[in-house]
Amino acid sequence: MIDQLQPAGSRRRSAALAVGVAALLLAGCGGDDAPTSAAGGKGKPAIGRADGFTAKKSLVPKGDSADADGEVESYVPTGDIIADSGFRPETDGFSFENYGNDVGPENLEPVNVQTLFGNIVCLRGTSEDCRLTPAAKTWMDNQNESMGGGHCQGFSVLALRMFDDKVDESDYGARRTANLDLVGNTDLQSAIAEHFTYQVLPPILEKRVKGTPSQVLQTLVDRLNDGKELYTLGIYKSDFTGGHAITPFAVEDQGDGAYKILVYDNNFPGVTRAVDVNTEDETWDYVGGTNPKNTDEVYEGNARTGTLELDPTRPGEQESSCPFCEATEQTEEGSGKGSVLAEEDRYTELTLTGDPANHPHLVFTDDDGRRTGIVNGRFLREIPDVEVVKTYAVQNWDEAPEPRFRLPEGKEYSITVDGSRLTKATKASVNLVGNGLAIDLDGIEIAPGQKDEMALPGGYGITYQTNSKSEIPTSPEFYAGLVKGNAALNFAATAVGVKSGSTVSFLVDQENEAVILDSTGSEGLEGLKPQFLLQLTKADAKGRVTAWQRLLELDGAKEQKAGFDYSTAPRSGKRLPIVVLDEDAEVIRTLTAKPTTP
Repeated sequence: MIDQLQPAGSRRRSAALAVGVAALLLAGCGGDDAPTSAAGGKGKPAIGRADGFTAKKSLVPKGDSADADGEVESYVPTGDIIADSGFRPETDGFSFENYGNDVGPENLEPVNVQTLFGNIVCLRGTSEDCRLTPAAKTWMDNQNESMGGGHCQGFSVLALRMFDDKVDESDYGARRTANLDLVGNTDLQSAIAEHFTYQVLPPILEKRVKGTPSQVLQTLVDRLNDGKELYTLGIYKSDFTGGHAITPFAVEDQGDGAYKILVYDNNFPGVTRAVDVNTEDETWDYVGGTNPKNTDEVYEGNARTGTLELDPTRPGEQESSCPFCEATEQTEEGSGKGSVLAEEDRYTELTLTGDPANHPHLVFTDDDGRRTGIVNGRFLREIPDVEVVKTYAVQNWDEAPEPRFRLPEGKEYSITVDGSRLTKATKASVNLVGNGLAIDLDGIEIAPGQKDEMALPGGYGITYQTNSKSEIPTSPEFYAGLVKGNAALNFAATAVGVKSGSTVSFLVDQENEAVILDSTGSEGLEGLKPQFLLQLTKADAKGRVTAWQRLLELDGAKEQKAGFDYSTAPRSGKRLPIVVLDEDAEVIRTLTAKPTTP
C-alpha cells in the first residue's frame, strides 16, 4: 500500500506554487463540474474533455490508422485527482499518430548525433559540418533501424520538452504542439527520432525508475506534484514480447488501492487513456497497441515482472557521455560534453538488423551453458553479463527489430544466429560497436531452420561459420571502421568460393593497430584454395576518399592469415602493404594492394 498517495491538500498545493504551476488541486469526480487547470500560463481543459480537437494528417495511411475515425474515446476520471502536471493530450501531445520506418520518415542525421554527444562523434576538423566517425555512423544506423517498430519514445520525450518550454514549437512550424504538421516536416521528424534515443542514453539509464508498481506510482505522484521531473512511462508485456512508451500526466485515486495513471498514448492522438494500478495486490495493466495497427495488446505486470518503469527527461537535455567512442588520453571519463563512459561502465553492443517481420535471432551461450536470447519463442536471460537493450518500439519478437545486446568490453561469447522460426529465407547483418570501433558482418543469407555460429574473439572481432545447405553458399562480407588521426579507415573482406561449414574470422587489434583476416577452418570449393578480396578505404576530414584492394588466396588448412598494418596512416596514391602470416603468426610473404578509384 502506498502511504503517501492522498487527495490533494496543502502539501501538494505549496509544492505546485513553489514551481510556479497552478495545478488542478481538487478535481473531485472529474466530470462536467471539474475545474479547468493551468500550467506554465497555458489554459488547460478538464481531463478527458477533448472538445474541439482536430487530428492532423499522419504518415500512417488512413486505412492502417488505429484511430482514423475517432473510434477510441477519451477517458474521463471519476475519482480524486491526486497529481497533475497540467499536460493535456489534446493540446500538448501531437495531433498525428506514431509511425514506423515503413512510411519513410526522416530519422537521425549526423547533426542529431552531434547534438546528443558533442563533437567527439565527428571526425577531427569537421565539427561545423559533422562527418561521423565509423562507430558513430554505425550507432546512428542501428538507432534508425530500431525505429522500425515505432517512434513512441520520441513522441513522448519531445512533447514533454515542448510542454516544459525547453523546445520551442515555433521552430517546427506552430505555436502549439497539437498544431504542428508532420507531413513534409522533416525537421520535426528528425527531432522525434533524436528524442527516441533518450531511452538508451547513459544519463537516462542511470536514473531510470524501476520497482514494484506502487513504488513506480509513488515516484510519479511526487514528481507530477513538485515539478522536479517529467517522465515517460515505459510499459511491457509480462514476458517482454512487446514494449511501448507513453506520457503520464495525472494520477486518479479510485479508492481501495485502485489508481489510474492518466496518459497521452501517441498511438491515439488527442485522447486521454488510463493505466490501471492496484497497490493492494501490486499489479498493473493497460490495453493499447504497440503501433497504430494493433489496438488490442495487453500490457501487464506485478511486483516481480519489472514491466513498468519511468524514464526521466531532464538528464538527457545536456550532451551525454559517449558510450561507443574510443577512450584515449585526449578523452575524459565521466558525463557531459566530449566525455566517454568510465572504464568499469564501458560495453560492446551487438546488433542484428534485417527484415523486421522475418529475421533470425541471436542466442548467446557462455561456458556454463547459460543462454540469453530468444529460444523457441521464449525470451531467456540467463547470462548476467549480457544485457538486453529493450526498445520501446517492438510489436513482438517475430515481427519487430531484434533487441540489441550489451556485453562487458572485450568479453567473448559463443553466439548462434538462429533461423528456426523464419518463415522464408532472408538476409541479415550483425554489427559490433564499442571503443571507437565498428565491425559489421553483412549479407548473411539464412534459411528456415538454419543455424549459423558466431564468436567474438578478443571481444573486438567476429568469427563466423555458415551452415547453409546451398551447394554454392554466399559468404557474408566483413567490414571494420575506426579513426586514425583525422581520417576514417574502413576495411572490408569478402570470401570467394568458400564451402558451407567454413569458418572465417575478421579481427581488429587496436593495441597493435592491425586488421587481420583469418582463414583457419575455411575450405574452398572443388578442392581450390579459398580466395579473399581485401579492401581499405580512407576518408579524411576534407572529404577526400582513397581506396586500395587486393585479391589473394589463403590456405585455411594451414591456418593462414592476412592483414593490414594501419599504425602509419596509408598515403594516397601509394601501394599499401599486406602481410600473409602462418599458423605461428610468422610472416610468409608481403604483398601490396594497389590504389583504386572508390
